[in-house]
Amino acid sequence: MATESQHLALVGKVVGTHGLQGDLKVRSHPENQSALLAATCLYLRQEDGELLRLVPVRTGASRGNLLFRFRGYGHISRVEHLVGCQVLVDPDELERTEEEIFWFEIAGFEVVDRERGPIGRLVDMFRTAAHGIYVVDGPYGEVLIPAIPQFVEGLDAEARVLRVDVPPGLYPDA
Repeated sequence: MATESQHLALVGKVVGTHGLQGDLKVRSHPENQSALLAATCLYLRQEDGELLRLVPVRTGASRGNLLFRFRGYGHISRVEHLVGCQVLVDPDELERTEEEIFWFEIAGFEVVDRERGPIGRLVDMFRTAAHGIYVVDGPYGEVLIPAIPQFVEGLDAEARVLRVDVPPGLYPDA
């Protein structure tokens, strides 16, 4: 396999089949779905550790899961054995805008507030109608930070640090 396994990012799991045409249902964190859809190919890690590199030819959605049909796997009999596989992407192969960052790339980052210093780790993210919300867990408890430029000052991917400027009213103790 040309792609090193450790370079790949885990973004989902095959949880079932859908229909007779070989579609696979993939469950992932909602914020990783955009990375799955931006992938030019997906890697499925089988139980024995072997990686399959598959090219999507059709995508869709069903009850919160994504559906994928892959080139050369156009019938249910060709994909049933793939249920349970981990789904990975190569971050270098994702089609994205220059500044686009995917959830799997920042999950677990240390979060540092301009005034309070380290406030915890980025443990989750969810969307509201207006914008994304970062969920940080640390010494201040759970802190919810709107993922907007006014609060997010930047990130250092190499150091795995997200820098923020959080107003006092957003801390649980305020």
